[in-house]
Parts: sequence; structure tokens; C-alpha cells
Amino acid sequence: MKTRIAILLCASIGLGASAERASAQQQRPAAPAISIAAVVNDEIVTVREVQNRMGLFMATARIDNTPEVQRRLIPQVVDSLIDERLKMQEARRLKVTVTTEEVRSAVNTIEDRNGMQPGTLRAMMDERGIDMDTLYAQIESDSVWVKVAQEHLAREVVVTTAEVKSVIDRAKANQGKPEYLLSEIVIPISLTLPEQAARELGQRLVQQIRGGAPFQAAAQQFSQSATAAVGGDLGWVIQNDLEGDLGKVVPTMADNEISEPVRVADSFRVVALRGKRASGQPDPQAAAVTLSQIYLPTEGGRALPPEKLEAHAERILREPKSCEDMDKLAKEIATPGSGPIPPVYVGALPEKVRDAVVNLPVNKVSDVIDVSSARLYTMVCQRQADTGVPGEGQVRNMLENSKLNNIARQKLRDLRRQALIDVRL
Repeated sequence: MKTRIAILLCASIGLGASAERASAQQQRPAAPAISIAAVVNDEIVTVREVQNRMGLFMATARIDNTPEVQRRLIPQVVDSLIDERLKMQEARRLKVTVTTEEVRSAVNTIEDRNGMQPGTLRAMMDERGIDMDTLYAQIESDSVWVKVAQEHLAREVVVTTAEVKSVIDRAKANQGKPEYLLSEIVIPISLTLPEQAARELGQRLVQQIRGGAPFQAAAQQFSQSATAAVGGDLGWVIQNDLEGDLGKVVPTMADNEISEPVRVADSFRVVALRGKRASGQPDPQAAAVTLSQIYLPTEGGRALPPEKLEAHAERILREPKSCEDMDKLAKEIATPGSGPIPPVYVGALPEKVRDAVVNLPVNKVSDVIDVSSARLYTMVCQRQADTGVPGEGQVRNMLENSKLNNIARQKLRDLRRQALIDVRL
């Protein structure tokens, strides 16, 4: 089996079928052969898709493309592609879609959050011979699944007042205890990725991250957890809440240290320690803010000419003295994405915006923020500082999101159990 996999994935596959004679007088070329990696209900996953997705994994996580790495990644890549087929099939059944513009906007967000210039991902993929549709397909399935959860599964979420009170009481009881700011990569142990293979994959990721690969990118591509969508960010975790041996490992780590893979239940966890504190201390990133912002597009069909760009920038920095002024100017300039922003936690903002807002006084215009294809200016209208203990609304929202994530994962497991799946690698 391993030999067959190596041949399929490391050789040139199905790109040059021999001509076939239709008659003694006429030849016509046969259609290119398609090597099938898996069948999911009535749809196939091709070996070419597996190749492209492995290339995407390794490119974004900066992992060397070697036969050994390919061998270890095959089961996880195939599983991911099967899950994507199931998500898209369920979305079509429910008539849930995402637009091309939403997918492209998500690509811009990925570049922005990883400190990349616009177009970097496409250039990187072109350089490695990876079809951009590989990334688009992954983003489309993730985005459409979020919509499925929000539009069809959220009705199953029930959060009681007693649950909210329990979380708040527990937070008060834990004030002063050690707390850790963590990111995670979760590698489940499964039939297609047994314990030793999962451990080796985790060790390989640790080596690459310690060698300079971005933890966030590795988490987005390799982690099999709901936190993968936010680069593995777990937020602040109280020591008593650390699962299994993580409760022994994390307290011994230094800031910015990456752990070895830690066995927790039926998975291996790789964690990055980003900070330590006593629980209950106010966190500036947990402050809730309302914003007013103005986007000045610099690229694409809506890009402003240089003279208008500079004129608008000068007015934005000079005129608004309040959010009412900022909203009025945003309406006058009338560029997409400009205007008031509903309440949001500072830590949930894109990194560049978060850094500009975290200490920005109320009713003061920020310095220019260079985001993907635009200049952004923002103003804090109101700020509700964090007290160290979450409020009722924050806890309810957290519990709703947690329950919705669990329901969505269970739904995907149900779809997988009900599906006709034939893995051929």
C-alpha cells in the first residue's frame, strides 16, 4: 500500500494518456486518466487534489516537501478533503452558498492576519505550482459550513441563565489563580492516522515552527479543532482547566515556547505559550469597543486616484472630533466598508486594527492602518473596559459559540457516518 501511495503521489499522474485508435484509419487521444483517491457518496476526490492540498499545507506552514512528510500527511489530507465534500453536499441540500467575492475577501483576510502583502499567497502558490483553486475550495467549504451552522444549526443552541451564572461564579472563584494565553494544534488519533503517525506529525510540526514557520499558519492547515479557524487561538486558560498532562507541561513553559506533542485523550496537542498572568486581571484586549472607520481603497476597481487619496487622508486626520463627525465624513466619502462598526471585542479585531485600537483614546482618529488593498482610519466611539470577570452578555455569547461549534462538529460526524465513503489510497 505504501509503495502504491508513493507512486501515485510522487510521480506524474494521468497527464499523458496514450492515443487510442478508433479505427484503422483514424486516431483520437483518450481523455486524461483520473486517479481517484476517494469517493464520497457520488463525488470523487482525485489524487491531483490530494497533491495540491498537500502542497498548500506545506507552503503555508513552511514545511519541507519530502516523501516522508507526504507519507505522514496523506491520511489527514484525504480526511480533510472528504469532510469538505460532505460540507459542500450538505450546503447544496440546504441551498446555502457563498459568493466568489466572499471567498476572495477571506483570502485577503488570511494575508492580512499573517502580515503578507496582497497577492503574496497567489505568488507563493504559483511558485510552487499549486492551483489557486485549491485554496479557494478550502475557504469555500469552511465559509459555507459557518453559514450552515449559523442559519440551520444555531436554532438547536440553548443557553440557560443558570449556565451563565455558573461560569461567572467560577470566574470570580478563580480570580488570582495562574492563567495562560495559549494557542493549540490538535492532531486526532484515528484509523487513518494511528498514534505513532499522529505523534510523528506533531513532532515534525514542532521542528518546523521552532525553525521559523508561523504557528498560526500551521494551526490553520493542520489542526483538527474549532480553533484552527483563528490560528489555534485558545485565549486565556486557567490552570485548573488544562486537560490531562497539559496541566503539568504548560506551567513549566517559558513565554513564546512551543511544547512537544502532548497526548490528551484521543489526540496529540502542540501548544504555544504566549503569556502568563493571574486570573481575573483586566485585559485590554477583552475591552468592548464601538468604532467608526473609513476605508480608502488603493487597489482594484474602486482604487482612489493618488490626489483624491491624499486629500481624503488629510481631511480624516484633521476634521473629525467625534464619532458623529467621523460617520458624517464616512458617508460623504462613501467608500465600501466605511461607517459605524457594531460593538466588538478588541482581541477579535484583525491584528493591525487591534494594535491601533487597543490604546487609542475615545474620539481620536488613529494613524493610518495599512490593510489589504486599502488605507484604514478608525476612531473609538465607546470603550467598555474589561473588569477581569466576564459579563453576562460575554459569557452567553461564549457559551452559544461553544455549543454551536460542538453541534456543527457532531453534524459533520453524523454526515460522515451516513455517507458512502470509499478511500482508495
